[in-house]
Amino acid sequence: MAFTVKNAEELQHQASSVVAHAELIDVRIFLLHAEVLDVEASSDLQEIKSLDTALGIGRENGNLTYHFEHEIVLKGVQGKDAVKLQVHLGALFQFPEETEPGGDVTEDSLVAFGQTAAQLAVHPYLRVAVSDLTARLGCPPVTLALLKR
Repeated sequence: MAFTVKNAEELQHQASSVVAHAELIDVRIFLLHAEVLDVEASSDLQEIKSLDTALGIGRENGNLTYHFEHEIVLKGVQGKDAVKLQVHLGALFQFPEETEPGGDVTEDSLVAFGQTAAQLAVHPYLRVAVSDLTARLGCPPVTLALLKR
């Protein structure tokens, strides 16, 4: 089951002024943390059914930065909380200054861009982190679903 961006068409329309001028420079992982909450329950992890993301945005010196924070609790045997993962990712985009052509965009446009294009850019890194962390904990690896518009 894929995760979908809510209100994707509306958000894409709002983000269009940012999409036209933003260039992805880098994606980085800022925090990776994993812990087994219940050893017995962690032997059979369930699929991740929902994904909550906290989004932070910064703008300075011709750059846009997006910070995505994910805290995921994986259910295991008998629906018990089995594994907790924390993954913080950042995306850096080159973007015109507010006084330059194309740089005069609304806060809503910046947020919409973060919820669509920027989130799509970092999602593959989140998928790898979830799979890798669960495997390194000695659990069956979990493959996080794709993110779709």
